[in-house]
Amino acid sequence: MPKRKKVSYIRKTFARRSFFSLGLAIGALVLGIFGIAGSVLAEGEGQLNTAAAVFCSLVVSLFSLAYGFFSFLEKDKKYILSKIGIGISGFLVLFWIVLIIIGMR
Repeated sequence: MPKRKKVSYIRKTFARRSFFSLGLAIGALVLGIFGIAGSVLAEGEGQLNTAAAVFCSLVVSLFSLAYGFFSFLEKDKKYILSKIGIGISGFLVLFWIVLIIIGMR
């Protein structure tokens, strides 16, 4: 007799903190694009608002990472939004750290 696959008809909801993680990651991405565009338009001589946007992008990305990791503590939830948020935020944090190191040289 062949084995039957078990099918669960219970729909899991998204983790509550995953919405914050993805929202903050998208906000950090917008701030980062604003900062880079401001620096490019100023031909490398970015103003204070450009630096503030980039710094806020870094800080918001770190908070997004924290919310993403804390969302995995919620049991029996969907975590796809958290994974997307962590991916975007992780990329941004690495990107900004690399640019800071390059700028210090």
